[in-house]
Amino acid sequence: MSQIVNPPRRRFRLRPLDHAIIAGLAIGVVLLLLWPTMFVTIGSGRVGVLFRLFGGGTETRSVFHEGVAMKWPWDGIEIYDTRTQAQNLQVKALGVNGLVITVDVTVLFRPIAEEAGMLHQEIGPDYINRVVVPNSVEAVRKIIGQYDPHSIYTSDTFKLAHEIISELKLSTRGLHVDFVDLIVREIMLPETVNKAINEKLTQEQVAQAYEYRILQAKRDAERKRIEAIGIQTFYAIVANALTPQLLTWRGIEATVDIAKSPNTKVVIVGGGEDQLPLILGSDITQQPALPAPTATDPQGNPLPDFDKLPSLFPEAAIAPHVDKPVGSGSTQSQGGTAAP
Repeated sequence: MSQIVNPPRRRFRLRPLDHAIIAGLAIGVVLLLLWPTMFVTIGSGRVGVLFRLFGGGTETRSVFHEGVAMKWPWDGIEIYDTRTQAQNLQVKALGVNGLVITVDVTVLFRPIAEEAGMLHQEIGPDYINRVVVPNSVEAVRKIIGQYDPHSIYTSDTFKLAHEIISELKLSTRGLHVDFVDLIVREIMLPETVNKAINEKLTQEQVAQAYEYRILQAKRDAERKRIEAIGIQTFYAIVANALTPQLLTWRGIEATVDIAKSPNTKVVIVGGGEDQLPLILGSDITQQPALPAPTATDPQGNPLPDFDKLPSLFPEAAIAPHVDKPVGSGSTQSQGGTAAP
């Protein structure tokens, strides 16, 4: 009986290329699983602050800029928006005389990009509520506290905003936030102060209107003086030329012109040969000859000195004008809502 011998079995071995493919697939799977924890996308206008769990904590010397940032899975990246941001605030401040003044402002700010690591380490992501808001409120109150309602109502809002932003930059130096600008949107005063200030401004405008009327009356008096001197001088020049014969001839010419007009009329001619038409008067030639008026010298008829005229209200002119401070019972305070 013959014995059947099985051929030896061949062991399956992976080729080097197969090892490479498997290794690549394994690495791909690992990267796919670890992608969210190893790669962080940093958007436009932002920076990333790296936190090393086993390597010293927050990285303060450099930041990640726009693009893709890579880190170890156990590390973290905090993203900060470095574009200009706006924060609206309504601040109630006390004026120099103790009255409440409400100011609406808009603060424009942005974190300093290269100092984002220090900002993250010293203050944190909630820097708006920890730095921007409290320091802005304090700067507004400090500057507004130097004004009274009257002066703040009449002051330039751009100048006021410049003073506030200068104080804000000074008080936040070293806090890694750049304050770009500050806009004063609205200033609101107490209602009683509003009415008092508006009343005072109205009375000031009325007073200026009366001053203009007085000046206009002085100019009108000068005009009438010049006109009177001119009329008197004119009659002094033509008086010798107005003879009875000339007046008679001018009367005849006027009668002829009236007769030629197309409208219906009645022409009454004088009764004598030396008389003018009755329409012009019939006694001109019988008037006695009067001497011609003399020309007037303008320097001999000057206007009075208006500044030296006696006052119509001497007591009011002597009484000194004293502005009482606002808020002490005076109606000279100004108020209202001032907007840019």
